[in-house]
Amino acid sequence: MSEAANQLIQAFSALSPSERYAVMLELAKISESETELTDDELVRAGDELFGMYDEEEAARGGSKEG
Repeated sequence: MSEAANQLIQAFSALSPSERYAVMLELAKISESETELTDDELVRAGDELFGMYDEEEAARGGSKEG
């Protein structure tokens, strides 16, 4: 991985969960406009993103079941 990619990951990791979510949406938009992603790939990426978000919420005690 390049140094720029490593720096991006470090900066992303320092963001709040809501900022991470916003950044991920923007990155998805950029990726979608530059590549031909299938619907299945987009669904999988979305599932992974929301899974990460849910894990962070649960770790902070903010998850609500029901």
